[in-house]
Amino acid sequence: MIIEHVGLFSFANSYLHNMKYFFFCLIISSLFIISCAPSRKPLTQPATQAVTTFHIADTLPTLPLSEIDLSLKAGGRYVLAKADSLVPKQFTSDAWPNYSQPSCDFRYKYRFVRSGLTVTCINNKIGIHLTGNYQISGGRCLCTMNKPVSPWISGTCGFGNEPMRRVNINVTSQLFFLPNYHINTFTKTDKLEALDKCNVSLFSTDVTQQVLDSIKSSLITFCTSLDETIAGMDFKTMAQPAIEKSYGKTAISKYGFISVNPTVIRVGQLNYVKDTFNISVGITCRPELSSDSFVKEKTVVLPVLQSTPNRNGVSLYLNALYDYSFLSKLLNDTLHNKTFDIKGRTIVIKEVSIKSAGNHQIEIKIDFAGSNKGRVYLRGTPVLDTAKQALTIPDISYTLESGDLILNLAKSLFKNKIRKTLNGNSYLDLAALVKTNMPLIEGYLNGKLTGNIFSAGKINQLKFIGLLAKKDAIQLQIYTNATLSLIQQDISKN
Repeated sequence: MIIEHVGLFSFANSYLHNMKYFFFCLIISSLFIISCAPSRKPLTQPATQAVTTFHIADTLPTLPLSEIDLSLKAGGRYVLAKADSLVPKQFTSDAWPNYSQPSCDFRYKYRFVRSGLTVTCINNKIGIHLTGNYQISGGRCLCTMNKPVSPWISGTCGFGNEPMRRVNINVTSQLFFLPNYHINTFTKTDKLEALDKCNVSLFSTDVTQQVLDSIKSSLITFCTSLDETIAGMDFKTMAQPAIEKSYGKTAISKYGFISVNPTVIRVGQLNYVKDTFNISVGITCRPELSSDSFVKEKTVVLPVLQSTPNRNGVSLYLNALYDYSFLSKLLNDTLHNKTFDIKGRTIVIKEVSIKSAGNHQIEIKIDFAGSNKGRVYLRGTPVLDTAKQALTIPDISYTLESGDLILNLAKSLFKNKIRKTLNGNSYLDLAALVKTNMPLIEGYLNGKLTGNIFSAGKINQLKFIGLLAKKDAIQLQIYTNATLSLIQQDISKN
């Protein structure tokens, strides 16, 4: 449970990977919306140079860093069972079942049997409470020159028909996550209290304290051993491969490559509430989605692990960059032989290609068959209105004699999300597109990830904050705000 934050990087990859369909839907929309405005000028053939009549910036602003913080939860049953197995079931005097004799005139033996453990944990401070029962037998004699000179006079508590005496024990362990990916604990006995005294009728001797001192000695040995064991845990070797991979590029099926690029790694504080352990883990990163698999070789330096208060939430700024040849392949994989029925005509998409037309314009070539057979060239500058969350092509031009066919084709593709402005221009309502697809997106965030690990999430906001047609690629910027949790069920099956 403690070191599972190593899986955060794979989950970040998974989270971004699960949204790939929606990102791709937007990319398609940025290409086909140009067919949704009235024709400005029919073309007899595709031009080699296009001129825009409005200013488009040559670059998009640098995105802020993303913050991904997840709440990790694990059922406590197995964790407590594991802890219970680490604590001895009973404590006894050193020579049990024989007597221990700390002095010439005194000897004793005892056995303490503990109950199950009750565990609490608040902000990395773990409390272990247990009760138990003990029995003791002791004896006294007279000594001269350190030698017994009289018979032993013995007495017992908790033997035979006599009930065993009760004692309460509280142990606390303070947990520390170190910057070098080690864990330290400081464990001590907070309370050791005898609920029932053991007064042995041996010269009115109360041997309770001797029992408690012996139990305490055993507990000190246990606490020291526990701290030494945990101090030897180095999960840096587990974290290193996952972190190195997050700096590289991971393929997400046929939709490109994702890199997380973490700059900060943090871990929150462990708590135990309602039979569940929970802790937050997080990264600050600069995620990128691209069609390019090339990674510059560099030495990966593991960021220092930061200990912080618990955080929960995702503020993700994603930069996506797809070159035109990659987009052409994606479009053909998606649209090849796709059939549309438009006003009694059947249109079958045979081939689609996209390229830059210069000056932040793009040109799409579509070959189609069906009721009509032919080719259409579409050209224009995709413009994103971030305030209205709408996509337009103010300078649309195309070769087809009737724009009605293309307009209806686009409406079929985007299910009536094409809208009209007051001045007659068409635009794609991205906000409506997001709302329609939100159940699908959130569906990817809720469910089984792997084995017995499940995710639960809710997207609070998803919007498009940048779009630019470049010479070699289309750049898209997306922002999303969400809450995410990882839940491990039945950890005992791991």
